[in-house]
Amino acid sequence: MALPLPGTPVIIDIGSAYVKIGFAGEPGPRFVFPCITGTEKYKSVMVDVSARSIYVGNDVSRMRGVLKIKHPVQRGEIMDWESYYEILNYIFYSLLRIEDLSQYPVFYCESPFIQRETKEYIARLFFETHRVRSLMMMPTPLLSLFSVGLTTGLVIESGDGLTWIVPIINGTIVQHAVQKLPLAGIDVNQNLKSLLMREGVSIASSAADEIIQDIKEKNCYFVLDPNKPHKSGDMFSFPMPDGSTINVPTYILYQAPEVIFNPGMLGYGNIMNLPQAIITCVRNIDSLYWYDLLSHIVFSGGNLSYNGFQERFESELDLLLSELGSIPKPVTPLSAVKSELIKLQAVEISKKIEDTCQHCGAFVDLSDGKHLCPSCGGVLVLPEIKIGDSDQGKKKIYQGKCPHCGKDVVDSDSLFCPYCGKPIETLEAIDVPIEVAEKSPAQEFSESIESASKIIKLFIPDNLQYAIFNGASILGSLESFRKLFITFEQFQTNKELLYRDISEIL
Repeated sequence: MALPLPGTPVIIDIGSAYVKIGFAGEPGPRFVFPCITGTEKYKSVMVDVSARSIYVGNDVSRMRGVLKIKHPVQRGEIMDWESYYEILNYIFYSLLRIEDLSQYPVFYCESPFIQRETKEYIARLFFETHRVRSLMMMPTPLLSLFSVGLTTGLVIESGDGLTWIVPIINGTIVQHAVQKLPLAGIDVNQNLKSLLMREGVSIASSAADEIIQDIKEKNCYFVLDPNKPHKSGDMFSFPMPDGSTINVPTYILYQAPEVIFNPGMLGYGNIMNLPQAIITCVRNIDSLYWYDLLSHIVFSGGNLSYNGFQERFESELDLLLSELGSIPKPVTPLSAVKSELIKLQAVEISKKIEDTCQHCGAFVDLSDGKHLCPSCGGVLVLPEIKIGDSDQGKKKIYQGKCPHCGKDVVDSDSLFCPYCGKPIETLEAIDVPIEVAEKSPAQEFSESIESASKIIKLFIPDNLQYAIFNGASILGSLESFRKLFITFEQFQTNKELLYRDISEIL
């Protein structure tokens, strides 16, 4: 696959389980491989046989029976820097094969609340070792939120090592309310392994963790009520790498991920489950923002991609929402309160005949359709994306009688009846010009929602595992975010530039 034009940011998302690599503006990562490295168990005794000192990613998965496997990133922390270096080398020189990294910026997706020393060390690693052109580092919850076209919402990000509940308001993380749970994919693996051992199945292999994860990703699911599951005496068969087959009861497949809602299964008595952590998070924020956050819950991470998780999550959270009491309606409701995701659209820009290169300042003739500056080789035209609806000159107004109380409703801002507070989504929507809508008489709303369970709205990306990458791909292609990239000279002069708040641009 050919490389994009120089100046296109390289996106690097290194998680505890998988690494996602690609370029800004692309719909998905070009390469996805396990975040593991391997070294030989035994020294080679054959002459004239060359063996690599270390294996990375898919090469480790194919040879996992003869390698000692390491996981360099655990619970969001880099535990083995030597393996981390090898992963970066594998990305740049084996997969992307970029000859001159000085022509490409790097967009690095960082874990939330990464230590300051670690963040600056990673930046020096990119600048000094790999000689990248410029760098931007951004927390993954922000990218997950932007992947669905929102700037305000409650992000639930659950990967292999950790689960984060992160409230974000207008592009700013409310740090004091963030909840960090040591409940994630690795805990589901541990529970699955314990359940298999209870059935007499013991996987004795150096790659046992990888085998367990493979079983989990392909077969585990949630049931709506774990106390009343669908009764089935069927056995589940799974082929092992050595050719043998293990047979286990199917109940193991839905009990394994239950640790997310019942940490006590692993003996975690003092850890909140996912719905409890969400309630704790919301309580630490001003009640004026509760409605906006609960009506914009964003899922992210492969650990939330089990079948049945969405239905189970809504039922569990609905049981606890009454603990918050009455939830006031926002003074200025967000325009994005919808059940569907906001669409991304390409921006049509008028073509210029001549322009000045933004990199070297040289005057360039664009009449022949060139994309690169003849003086410095910099990119002159980059793709841009806008977020929003295509109907810019019209505004939706719901008109008709409320199906619950029977009163006439003319409401330009809410999806609820202003008299009884019940949903009016079934009413007919008409398009009217904005100037007419603005002159419509204002309606007074009730001060709080009668039923808090009606607030919950979920925004689920098409692929939960790639939500972070897709958010970075969108932002990396926007011209307005280019100012967040910093060069090595800027980094040496002022390291605080790494910590700039993205809300300044929003």
